[in-house]
Amino acid sequence: MIKIGLKRNSIIVRLLLSMLAVLLIQTLLLAGNIWYGGTIDELNKNSVDVLDEKVISRTNHIQNEMVQRWSNIAKFEHDIQDEMNYFLQEKNIDYSAFQREPNLAFEFLEQTVDKVVFTIRQCMVTGAFVVLNNENEGRYPGVYIRDSDPLFNPSDNSDLSMEVGHSTAARKAGISLGIGWVPRFNFSEDDDSSAFYFKPLRAASKNPGSNFTELGYWSGPFTLSDYGIKAITYSIPIIDAEGVPYGVIGIELTSDYFRKILYYDEIADNKQGAYLLAITRDGGTVFENVVSSGPAFNKIFGNSTQIELAEKTGYDNVFKINTKHNGTVYGCVHYLNLYDSNTPFEKDRWSLIGIVEEKNLFKSTRQIQLYVAASMLLSLVLGFAGSALIGMWFIKPITGLVQELKSSDPEKPIALTRTNIAEIDDLAQSVEVLSIKVAESAAELSKIISMMEIPLCAFEHDLKNDKLICTDTFFELMGIKSSENKSEYITPAYFYGILDELRKSPEPDMEDVYRYENDTGSVKWLRVKIQQSDNKILGIIEDVTREVIEKRKIEYERDHDLLTHLLNRRAFQAEVSKRLKEEDVKTAAFIIWDLDNLKYINDTYGHDFGDKYIKNAANILNELTIYNSVVGRMSGDEFYAFIYGYEDKQQIKEIVEMIQDKLSSKVMQFPDGTNLHIKASAGIAWYPEDSKNYRELIKYSDFAMYEMKNKSKGNVGEFNKKSYNKKSYLINGKGELDHLLEEELIDFVFQPIVNARNGEVFAYEALMRSKNSDLLTSPETIITLADSQAKLYDIERITWFKVMEAFQRYKEDFGDAKIFINSLASHILSDQDLQRFEDKYKSDLHRIVAEITESEQADEKIIRKKQRIAERWNSYIALDDFGSGYNLGVTFLTFCPDFVKLDMVITRGIDRDLNRQNFVKALLQYTRSRKVRIIAEGIETKAEMNTLIELGVDYLQGYYIGRPSHKPQSISPKVIREICKP
Repeated sequence: MIKIGLKRNSIIVRLLLSMLAVLLIQTLLLAGNIWYGGTIDELNKNSVDVLDEKVISRTNHIQNEMVQRWSNIAKFEHDIQDEMNYFLQEKNIDYSAFQREPNLAFEFLEQTVDKVVFTIRQCMVTGAFVVLNNENEGRYPGVYIRDSDPLFNPSDNSDLSMEVGHSTAARKAGISLGIGWVPRFNFSEDDDSSAFYFKPLRAASKNPGSNFTELGYWSGPFTLSDYGIKAITYSIPIIDAEGVPYGVIGIELTSDYFRKILYYDEIADNKQGAYLLAITRDGGTVFENVVSSGPAFNKIFGNSTQIELAEKTGYDNVFKINTKHNGTVYGCVHYLNLYDSNTPFEKDRWSLIGIVEEKNLFKSTRQIQLYVAASMLLSLVLGFAGSALIGMWFIKPITGLVQELKSSDPEKPIALTRTNIAEIDDLAQSVEVLSIKVAESAAELSKIISMMEIPLCAFEHDLKNDKLICTDTFFELMGIKSSENKSEYITPAYFYGILDELRKSPEPDMEDVYRYENDTGSVKWLRVKIQQSDNKILGIIEDVTREVIEKRKIEYERDHDLLTHLLNRRAFQAEVSKRLKEEDVKTAAFIIWDLDNLKYINDTYGHDFGDKYIKNAANILNELTIYNSVVGRMSGDEFYAFIYGYEDKQQIKEIVEMIQDKLSSKVMQFPDGTNLHIKASAGIAWYPEDSKNYRELIKYSDFAMYEMKNKSKGNVGEFNKKSYNKKSYLINGKGELDHLLEEELIDFVFQPIVNARNGEVFAYEALMRSKNSDLLTSPETIITLADSQAKLYDIERITWFKVMEAFQRYKEDFGDAKIFINSLASHILSDQDLQRFEDKYKSDLHRIVAEITESEQADEKIIRKKQRIAERWNSYIALDDFGSGYNLGVTFLTFCPDFVKLDMVITRGIDRDLNRQNFVKALLQYTRSRKVRIIAEGIETKAEMNTLIELGVDYLQGYYIGRPSHKPQSISPKVIREICKP
């Protein structure tokens, strides 16, 4: 026997040769099979084939959805064509006349809403649209409706939102307006977001006679507005009977909705793959991203908008992709057949790319290699097993030793009988040493966890022996003194008693988390997880105090204004709504405070001082919380408060007065030495006297505050129902006015002004009329509301352009008559709008008479500027409503207009009033010396007309002469005869 330095009776000596022989044979066979049989290459090819099959399947599914369902809008096109034909027949006009009347486009589009909604439901898409080619300064009429969840279809249209279109149509269809809603499309030919409109339209023009399905266009991703979400569209042109395209229709798919069918988790294990829907126009090298799915895509490509293929691999359809990401990335590319050959957009090749990193693509190969290693390890085990079989004849001593070990008490040091087998005896000695160290190791586990700074303890309960052991960190987490002998077991009764006490204080909204306060008053939150199996209970207790505190912090930031730490709008509404449902509300007050001077502070000293001004006010208003109140900040300078639970209003008034005094007493000092008191206006609405409804309380208190700001800033006003009913249009009319100005829903009628000598029409005055409002029925109401909202300039601009637009439409009917345009004395067109007006109506400027109303808001500089413009145009200035103005003729004396219009308060009943006749005589005597002509308006009787002619006025206007009409009317022969022969 060979001497190898081991004891003669060693087991290793007996088993070594046979074990080495077995292991050597197994290792050689396994290595030869793996490294020389081509297994690795075959495994890699199988991985690529699996990827290719998945991408093919997903490509076919997407292509089927895009071609067979989503873009199957032939019925939509036929419905729109039929609707247009019917509409033109009903109106008895052709399409060119339709294009000239903007209002007809909105009327037609209102009738298409049901077709758009039906298409969304039928095609199961996130949106559909109709756009007409009625361009007006870059704006196009249309309807664009969006469905956030096509799989959910309620019985009404409550799930829909209108992104573009006439608001009236949305209201009639029960569709809400989207956050980025606009009344018309704003398109630009060089803007990608407008391609879905221009491309199919151009294609129709370049390919006359083509079927509309051959002209369909799939767009890349874009957003409809600054507030929009990314979407792709399929659009086709709508073409009239002569083959001329007059708009487009189509469907929309949001990127988020499309992403849901790109099941990236099928690409690779553990969701490490990604899908990319992309477009290539260079034959397949560079791809523009359309929609991607999977977090792996963002990890690899970041915010990149395109990818580039680097080189083709040895596998079909699989390429390496250029990327800055560490490691190799593969893409499996398959193209979608969306366009037929010889169609306008066939070069836009859409493709689906399955993307996976090399480490994930060939993961199975690496696993096989690991399995091989494991097999070798298994071979080693088998070798030892074979050796064990050989050694069965001397195993009996070892069996006895095992039985002795089993019967040993694990809580005491182990002492084993020697077997006279060197290795076994050495093992027995090691076991004895190990039994001593095991108990020490159990205690050391807590130290290890402590060193890792993980606030965690673990425990095990042996149900069979009813013994429980836990890491020492248990005592530290619970704040109790641990046993000095770390190897000792603790009694289950003692442990579960502590656990039951802990479970009495569960943390709301957090599973398995409990609030725990130890004997020292220290508070923490612990999560308890327990699992039972095979006669054992295993569990962990984790300190999650930091997690709970962070959660509470997030909830606080969600519900509170970051600047003032008051409740924000959402939290305030929720809190007050909850209070209104309670029975102890009693008498309550809803108060709105609006800070005065904030804009002045921001503009003068900067927003830092503005924020300080807001915080000082918020600190004072927050004191209301000790008086049974809810306080919140709604916007930059607006605060809400709800004070409730009092027996009468006087108690609440005293609290409000106290807060108001504190606000006005608070002084802020600014860098220039200025001291400024906090000033805030407030409005109060009473519960339940004024209303029990949250929305109405806001509306009423806002009205009360608005009235107070206009009367006396810095004070508190209470809601008055009578005043509200009288002036509610100033509040309720805000939306109406915005709608009226935005849609330019203002029309003009024309009333004749005739020569008092021969009855010939000298001019027509343009009188404003509201087209679409039950509230804003008169020009006075519109101007008053516009003045309250600082929108008088919009009225001035719309008036000038709309009047001249109507003048151009009826120019033949006007003949040589002049046009009187009412102009605000406090506003004038901006330089840009004035230049646009002059360019557009250059040939007719000399026929304009700017009619300025004498008022207390008259601006001397503006009126002088208007005079200079009139001189440049070779036109005229008229002073309106003379005799009823605020300045008793100051404007007339200062600027000497070309015409003066006597107000109807002078002309009415002048035939019976000598004082009025004398006033007119004196005025005429003065004006003739200054070559100013007099127009008498408001004439309603023949007697009034005859008297004014006898007095010598130059021109006549009124219902008796001629009523206002949209189309200028001639004077009746009877009136002309009466003028010529009074």
